[in-house]
Amino acid sequence: MQSNYVARHSLHKIGVGGLCIQDNSILFVKHNYGVSKGKWTLPGGYLEIGETLTQSIEREVLEETGVNTRAKELIVTRYMVNEKIGKGLVSDLYIVFSLEYIDGKPKADMIENFDTQFIPIADLDKHDISDLSKHIASMNLDKSKFHLLPYQPSHEIKNELNIKEYQLFG
Repeated sequence: MQSNYVARHSLHKIGVGGLCIQDNSILFVKHNYGVSKGKWTLPGGYLEIGETLTQSIEREVLEETGVNTRAKELIVTRYMVNEKIGKGLVSDLYIVFSLEYIDGKPKADMIENFDTQFIPIADLDKHDISDLSKHIASMNLDKSKFHLLPYQPSHEIKNELNIKEYQLFG
């Protein structure tokens, strides 16, 4: 019985992201891989076994940027179903927190990302920021309340990730 349960529930991924605003600037990273390779994105990663959501985002931000943060509140959740070659359908949950800056200077980890910095809010339009990160940042800056949002990734991203269903909540 347990092996059937594991087989039915083993293709789920939980990712976390963080929106850290310090001195009217937002912390971003440029990843070396994935659909946002070379674009600025919010720092984050995947939950490790036994880790809480807030532990995960605080660890990921520190690992990727060298900046210590504390999770304050959940600001948005994105859910999608995509197809992985050889694995079938995968449920992918991405949970984004607003983060309180504690200390540290941004420094790329040179493993997952090759650059990290606080980008002034006034300069966001001057940078190549991933669509989802830009959407999350702008919604938070506008102080709009999050609901089921109409955002959908581009057709290129949907095709590359074989996305079958996509929802963004907040």
